[in-house]
Amino acid sequence: MKIEYQITDSSFSNSDLLNEIHNIEKYGFITKVATLPAYIKYIKSKNKSINLSSMIDFPFGSCSTDNRLNMIKESIKDGAGSIEIVMPTYLINNTQNAKIKKDIQECYNVCSDNGVSLHYVLEYRQYNYSCLSRLVKLLLAVSLNDIYLSTGFRLDNIYDHLIAISMILKENPEANLICNANIYNEEHLTLLKSSKIEHFRINNPYILDLISKKYQF
Repeated sequence: MKIEYQITDSSFSNSDLLNEIHNIEKYGFITKVATLPAYIKYIKSKNKSINLSSMIDFPFGSCSTDNRLNMIKESIKDGAGSIEIVMPTYLINNTQNAKIKKDIQECYNVCSDNGVSLHYVLEYRQYNYSCLSRLVKLLLAVSLNDIYLSTGFRLDNIYDHLIAISMILKENPEANLICNANIYNEEHLTLLKSSKIEHFRINNPYILDLISKKYQF
């Protein structure tokens, strides 16, 4: 079982961040905290042991590869233990597979050289299943097999999220697609359990107690 937490509210002050981190620390089942590059250095200065992942080019994936590489390098320097990067949407929309492959390879090289893991983030509501399957295949080709199906930026329906996972897995059964749906109540947790989803991410603190009770942590 892997349960992660996401902090991507760009309006947070340092005190907001600190409150959020202190709240998370009470729950030992959180395996990783994903946050914005700008927050990495401050969080690490307050908690050196926390497993932090930097979400690069969040939420739209609109930056050039050079800018994305610079953000990755800065995040690693600031203390990120892993990198999550949003698929470059402007390349996807123009079906530029060669440039997408180049983006993946260059990001992978920087992370590999610095000993940190790399994960790509899709946004399943923007593309059809054929396109999503193609993107997953590109990632699997370079052994990037922890793939987030959503940025968590937009409100979505957990049922749609799980259907998307199922549809993509039909074409890519070896893929590890991580659920990043909007999970807010016990019904959602029950659905995750019945769907045998054992790796997911949450982005609100109010569900933490429910998770603790549901999974008996």
